[in-house]
Parts: sequence; structure tokens; C-alpha cells
Amino acid sequence: FLSIFNDNVVATGTLMMLFFGAIMLILGPDLLHKIDAGFKADRNFIFYIMEKSLNFAVYLSILQLGVRMFVSELTESFQGISNKLLPGSVPAVDCAAVYGFGHPNAVTIGFIFGAIGQFIAILGLIVFKSPVLIITGFVPVFFDNATFAVFANKKGGLRAAMIIPFASGVIQVIGGAFAAYYFQLAQFGGWHGNFDFATVWPVIGILMNKLQYVGVGIAIIALLAIPQLQYMKNKKGYFKLAENY
Repeated sequence: FLSIFNDNVVATGTLMMLFFGAIMLILGPDLLHKIDAGFKADRNFIFYIMEKSLNFAVYLSILQLGVRMFVSELTESFQGISNKLLPGSVPAVDCAAVYGFGHPNAVTIGFIFGAIGQFIAILGLIVFKSPVLIITGFVPVFFDNATFAVFANKKGGLRAAMIIPFASGVIQVIGGAFAAYYFQLAQFGGWHGNFDFATVWPVIGILMNKLQYVGVGIAIIALLAIPQLQYMKNKKGYFKLAENY
């Protein structure tokens, strides 16, 4: 029976019903009527939850299939540019491009455990009375953590696909809260929630804040030097690294 969950649409739909279903049950139909104009008064609340949860699974499946098709066509189209204008170059694609090439359920696992990590970290901010409260954003909690899970699952299996997105979710919240507080941006709307904005950019911001133009110069040199050092270390496999996954 459990083999049906090998299908990512079934697995995603079921997990979303448990995950979002619990949240929507807590919110209650009265509040959801106010939030969602499409939720009419005569609609059954349980079927509304099922519809929204299954819609997410369908949209995710469309995203995976569509992105894979797009990347395939883009790669073929890029060959002419690569051969004639920029020999040896490769096309750069968004992180969502990897979703169709990993395990079908890795994306869902990354999203779920990344969200759990964020919720726990947000609860920690509340418990310890943080002056900054972070609100979960869909883009960082889904796209960052789903991408981490695809690569983590390939290298470390299911356990890695759960642990790394969970840790990422915690870091996204803690790092974002620190940055919003340190740079005094809470009053202007907060701080972007992606993983790099919670790790790399706060360091760059501190350098720029403390050292002024010298810090800007150090940040620029470091950002330019890192990929060059990586390339020098592995010239043959640098542009083909993702193929190993």
C-alpha cells in the first residue's frame, strides 16, 4: 500500500492535506472566508481543505515538468551560442531547474522540513522575546529548502534531505532576524528571507558598515575571487559539477 507514495503527486497531496489542513483547521472557516474570496459560504470546509492541498500538488507537478522541458529546450538552443560566440560556456538556470532531475518526493520533503525548522525558530524568537519577529515567506521556505533537499537526498539519502532543509529553515529565521535588527531594517519592512541573505550577506553588510568603502572593496574582491579559486581547484569538472547529482 505504501508504494502509492512513490508517486510525488500522491505524496505531496497527502502531506499538504496533513500540513496545511492542520493549519487551516486551526484558523477556522470564518477567518478563511475573509481571507479567500473564492471560499463561498455554501462550500464544505473539509472539501475546501482537500481542494487547496491537492491544488498545491498539481501546481508543483506542473512546475517540475515545465521547468524540465524549459531547461531541455534552453540547453539545445544555447548550443549555437556556446559553439560560436562563447566557447565552453554553459547556460545558467534558476534553482527550480533541478526539481525535475532529483527524487520526485525530495522537493516536498525539503519544503516540509524547511517549514518546520522555520516555525520552530519563529517560536524561539517569541519565547525569548526577540525585538524582531520573522514571518515565514513562501519563496525562501520552498525554493531554497526544496533545492537543498534535492542535492542532499542524492548525496545522503532521506535523512540528509530532512536534516539539511530543517537546519536551513532555522538559519533563515535566525539569520534574517539578526540582519533585520543589526541593520535596523525592521521599521522598513524587514529583511529578505533567502538562505544567502541569512548567511553571506549579513557578513558583507557588517564589513561595509564597519569598514565603509574598504569593506565594499573586500566584499567585491571576495565575491570575484571565490569562483576563480573554485575553478582553479577543479578546472575539468567545475562546469560539470551538477552532472554528478
